[in-house]
Amino acid sequence: MSPKVGDYIFWVNGDTFPNFTHLYCDLVFVVKEKLYWLEANNISPTDPIVDSTEAYQEHYQWAKYQHQLKKRKRFTLKAVSDASFQPQNGAGKLIDLIPLLKEVGWSVEEVQHGLKAGWQSKPMRLDSRAESLYKRVSDVALVKLYGADLQSIKRQLALHVSL
Repeated sequence: MSPKVGDYIFWVNGDTFPNFTHLYCDLVFVVKEKLYWLEANNISPTDPIVDSTEAYQEHYQWAKYQHQLKKRKRFTLKAVSDASFQPQNGAGKLIDLIPLLKEVGWSVEEVQHGLKAGWQSKPMRLDSRAESLYKRVSDVALVKLYGADLQSIKRQLALHVSL
């Protein structure tokens, strides 16, 4: 099942896979647009889909070398900018989704199973509870870093590293 406009995507990382006890939310992403590439395995840095040089370097340039597609079209998802964010607690730490998942009706075991593909992880398709999870994350996040905030932080870190 391919993502569609209006879907909620939660980018996560766990403490130990697949038997994680914490599942930290790196990013909450609400899909605004789904844009298909002209070529499945190559995109120009000047393509209108590409927002910036930094975006090209981080999200696009690798396509010609990794994850080559033979039959499917490649697409890029664009976020609803004022609804997509990195949620943090008051100490600037990522939010643990485990308690919130339980609140909206997912067991840890269900999520562990949903994210497992053999010995690797895989995306887990969310059901109607995704909107409730989004609302809970939004409610508990004392800090919300939006796209422009995250870009600024990355640029500052890059500048610091280059000094």
